[in-house]
Amino acid sequence: MKYLFFAIFFSVLIYGQKIEKEKINIQLKNELAQINYDDQIYRELMQPDISLERKQQIINEKKLTEEQATVGLWKVMQKQDDENLGKIEEILAKYGYPGKSLVGEPENKTAWIVIQHSAKIKQYLPIIKEAAEKKEIPFTLYAMMLDRQLMQEGKEQIYGTQGTSFNIMKSGVTETISLIWPIKNFNEVNKLRKEVGFSETIDSYAKDLFGNDFVLKNYTLEEVLKLRNKNKK
Repeated sequence: MKYLFFAIFFSVLIYGQKIEKEKINIQLKNELAQINYDDQIYRELMQPDISLERKQQIINEKKLTEEQATVGLWKVMQKQDDENLGKIEEILAKYGYPGKSLVGEPENKTAWIVIQHSAKIKQYLPIIKEAAEKKEIPFTLYAMMLDRQLMQEGKEQIYGTQGTSFNIMKSGVTETISLIWPIKNFNEVNKLRKEVGFSETIDSYAKDLFGNDFVLKNYTLEEVLKLRNKNKK
């Protein structure tokens, strides 16, 4: 009887896993995987620590000219981002947000990545929020997108996920200032980060962004907006 119980138990478990797999849209999953690859490959090429071998591999794969691989790389990447966004918008119109229950992981993050790299965050932020609340994507992704939208609007962010750098002239010399965008409730930010699923404190996260020597400073919004205006001159 004991062996019969275990046989039935494992049969039900395997059957449940099979049903779960059948719910996944494999074609869409593969399409999103390719979109994610196309999104990341030019950003990889921009990394300062990329090996010469890998750099040449990407150049050959994408058939880039010398100009496209150097001074024109940003333009090439922007063109790819626009193409990716068009594909994601078609997917959103057909399926809604392609989350974990539809495409599995990590492809459930692809639409978020593409939108995060676009100029349409405000338009799609409600959809991202809904997907996060339904656990189709990690809630931390919504937090990051919300912070980015607030930064773009010149407002204080909530979770401290967004950093930026400005080049300013000081005594005739160009100086780069890197900082975490102003946070609405700086003293409570680590608590808020933990509540939505971030594992790092704001200090640790800032060092990941800007290096171990980075010293976190609680800039006011007024201070940073002045720096940004100086940078535009």
